[in-house]
Amino acid sequence: MNKIILRRAILAAAISTASSGTMAAGFFLNETSTSGLGRAFAAENTIGDNAAILARNPAGSALFDTMTISGGVTYVNPEIDAEGEITYFVDTPLGVAEVGPFLAEDNDYASSAFVPNAYLAVPIDDCWSFGLAMYTNYGLETDFDSDSLVLNIADKTELLTVNIAPSVAYNFNDQFSIGLAVNFLYADAELKTRVPNGFPIDAAFGTSLSGAEILKLEGDDWDVSWSIGALWNITDRTRVGLSYHAEFDPKLEGDVSSDLIPPPPLAPFNDVDGNLTLDLPDYWELGLYHKFNQNWGLALGATYTDWDDFQRLEAFLPGQGAAFNPLPIKEENFESGWRFSIGGEYYPCEEVTWRIGYAYDEGAARDGLNPTDATANALGLPITWRTLSIPDTDRHWVTFGGTYEFDQHLSIDGGLAYLWGDDERIQEFTEAPVPTYYNGKTTNIAAWLAGVSLNYRF
Repeated sequence: MNKIILRRAILAAAISTASSGTMAAGFFLNETSTSGLGRAFAAENTIGDNAAILARNPAGSALFDTMTISGGVTYVNPEIDAEGEITYFVDTPLGVAEVGPFLAEDNDYASSAFVPNAYLAVPIDDCWSFGLAMYTNYGLETDFDSDSLVLNIADKTELLTVNIAPSVAYNFNDQFSIGLAVNFLYADAELKTRVPNGFPIDAAFGTSLSGAEILKLEGDDWDVSWSIGALWNITDRTRVGLSYHAEFDPKLEGDVSSDLIPPPPLAPFNDVDGNLTLDLPDYWELGLYHKFNQNWGLALGATYTDWDDFQRLEAFLPGQGAAFNPLPIKEENFESGWRFSIGGEYYPCEEVTWRIGYAYDEGAARDGLNPTDATANALGLPITWRTLSIPDTDRHWVTFGGTYEFDQHLSIDGGLAYLWGDDERIQEFTEAPVPTYYNGKTTNIAAWLAGVSLNYRF
């Protein structure tokens, strides 16, 4: 065991903790409203059929002439299946020996989750309005079975984020409005990696490493950012929205524990202080909504996310000496990308709205091979930028939903979506507790999403 093993372990913590969402590019979550879910979130920063627009555009409170509240929850049921082969590399007097390969098959290892949201829009006078949004942009969980052979690469990873965004908006003659929000993000993360049970090469060590904890990392942090948006009513039937959300840089501070790190004669880590900064990207969103007549409407949306900011990771263990501070972990090399969406709305009567939508979401993980791992290169092992912890890929969405208005005050939204990712191959390498190579076949990604929300106008 050596410094490289710790470097690899904390890398797994950083990547996995930040990426357990897997339902949008990189580790971004779109599930900010149920009405938006029904139209694949097309023009979600523009339409403003309820107060949930505040998650996407702080100018949205200007659309309401009475106090309005909205709240709901989206149930996300992802399924990620991966199959591959595990090979171990062990030093012997005759050189490096390969042990394996062993079949590694992991099905449905992304956990289901409920994603809640709540919003309040309050008009102050004819020009000014106030908004308050509570939602999440990043999260969910991955959890491999206890008998999986990939536990030293990715075991359990969990990230919870909550974004609280108060905002103000100014309305110019009901034609143009602009808004500004301050975003308070809370992030709480946990990661566990350990040696698989029944470790196939325990005999090579003369002792049992099965079940040993390689790394446990727990941390949380608050961060502050901002967003700005504008709405333009071109005609009484056509509206354009543009919004920008600045980046977050939460510094996750917490405890690091391990049964194996550092190696003897030093004592293993036991709840030592550690921290890691995540560069969460800024993004632009453009929306267009047009109502053709009393029965039909069209929504178009485009979002550009600046994933280029997520380039590298460095971990710090204060008080552990210069060898660990900083740890240059990995050049992640994410690439920026677009999400395009289109939605249709049908209004058969005054009380009912039906929605349908489609979206194409570009993945942030780069295609091709990662050339930065010196050990894997020396062993002649190709590894991909895409990993088991971030099985990121381009995604397709098909959605359906509707709204029923009980009266002029109360309405209920429902939405359903199915998304799937392009099949991709994952090849991954780690040195903890011994050099391990995962040679994956096709990895499949899919998910069902269902949402419900209530809206009330006072």
